Amino acid sequence: MSYRVFLLVFLLLVVPLAAAAQCSGVTTILVPFATEQVTVTTVATSLTQAIYKPSGVTPILAIVSTQGGTIQYLEVGTPTPTYGHPITAPATFAICGIDSIAGFKAIRLDADTTLTVTYYRTK
Repeated sequence: MSYRVFLLVFLLLVVPLAAAAQCSGVTTILVPFATEQVTVTTVATSLTQAIYKPSGVTPILAIVSTQGGTIQYLEVGTPTPTYGHPITAPATFAICGIDSIAGFKAIRLDADTTLTVTYYRTK
């Protein structure tokens, strides 16, 4: 139980402050504004535009955590089981900038994988 409390405190206090450091050139504090879960299957899957780009908001950063199997992802083009950046769950990585967030696609390699994504904007 104490591990979960520590993790919650860490996520609430440290991640928003560290978020600005994830993307080079970002010199302002970023705040989270949306979260989603996406299941990655045998078909290349994108993030949900209605969630990451609501009216009047432009995301600067997405923090992605994986649970399940291994994925391949690309931010330009479409990944395949033999082409892309491999990520083996559990893992956490950042996607910087609206173009990379909009272009992100992932496909599973061995088992369906759940992506939990938190989007950040400038404060």
